[in-house]
Amino acid sequence: MRNTRLKRLAAIGVGGLAIVSGTVFAVTATAQASSPRATVTTVPSCNTHDDPWPAWTQGMPTGINPQTAGGVYMWHDANGWHIRVTHHTDSLRVFSGQVLLTSGTFANVTSVKLEAGDTYSVSANKHAISFLFTNYGHIDGLNFMTHCAPSIDFAFQSDGSTLPANKIIIGSHDVHPAGDPFTITRTSTVPTTTTTMVTTTTGATTTTGATTTT
Repeated sequence: MRNTRLKRLAAIGVGGLAIVSGTVFAVTATAQASSPRATVTTVPSCNTHDDPWPAWTQGMPTGINPQTAGGVYMWHDANGWHIRVTHHTDSLRVFSGQVLLTSGTFANVTSVKLEAGDTYSVSANKHAISFLFTNYGHIDGLNFMTHCAPSIDFAFQSDGSTLPANKIIIGSHDVHPAGDPFTITRTSTVPTTTTTMVTTTTGATTTTGATTTT
């Protein structure tokens, strides 16, 4: 499933602004009715501000300015995720990208220094962000947060071709992904609360108790 989604991201062209609709994996309450034991698992609780992401994604990469080599710079911090594109010289380069969630939602999506010809869009279900920036050597970008997202899929293109991984710089330690497209997974699993119902029968008396763990 993951490889299929990454191939879909890589196949998206830059002739227009494409929105990829994410597959929703619903977590529903389940109950086992057989006696004497039933287990009920509730929907996982979620962060109300922003999800936690790996330490290597934290902090702004070095040297983000119009004098740097062309590429995509991205990082996470207390204010969420940040994506910036730029390149050296004032000639035209077109950067585009798709950012996709399998579950969870994007929130607080805002643009940075966009000009005429730059555009971005968020899907109606808030599972996907697409952008296309016509860059003349300045800085264009997006900021966003995630809520209840276990991972994020990224894909970037430049002038209609897949962007080389060494042109994607992540975090203050300037990490490159293994390839493009790529996936970043959260640092921890969203906690789940499980309630176990135990029924004990002694003679003609039946007692039911509930044990909750997080």
